[in-house]
Amino acid sequence: MISRRDVVTDSAIAVVAEQGVRGLTHRAVDALAELPVGSTSNVYRTRDALITGIMERIGELNALQLERLPHAQHTSEKPPAELAVDFCMNWLTTDRSRFYAMVMLSLDPALPSEAQAAKEKNLRHFEEFVVRVGGVSEEVAHRVNSAIMGVMVRELMAGTADRSNLEGYIADVLQWMQEHSSAA
Repeated sequence: MISRRDVVTDSAIAVVAEQGVRGLTHRAVDALAELPVGSTSNVYRTRDALITGIMERIGELNALQLERLPHAQHTSEKPPAELAVDFCMNWLTTDRSRFYAMVMLSLDPALPSEAQAAKEKNLRHFEEFVVRVGGVSEEVAHRVNSAIMGVMVRELMAGTADRSNLEGYIADVLQWMQEHSSAA
């Protein structure tokens, strides 16, 4: 069963995706979640607390997705490149609201310090995953994550989710990563 905190936070993510960061208010979250007025402020007293909750929830959901990837790799007949494309496509389609909210809030220069810490933890988690699964150095993992995030943001900005763009780009990144894995 999903907790009230998760209902509120998931609805807040959707508000950011639909209305932008400026549209994020306690009342907008209450309305989208179909909760009585004041419900969101009972969970998150301030807007900063709500933003921090969003960044923490995004990190939790991302971590769950990453935890499932190695299992998917072992149980699937798909090559790693195709699984990576599937992961990215999921963020650009099914989980687009989460990805959009993550990007928009991450770019906010007024991000509360607690939300900034949650964002940095999420980024570290991705880099640690690439180090562990890809057998590369932290520096290479940082570059890989930056490169893939860049192409995904480009797709997000273009309003597309072009699988062929991701396939070509990820193939190039994985080849580069393989060439640099001996440096780890």
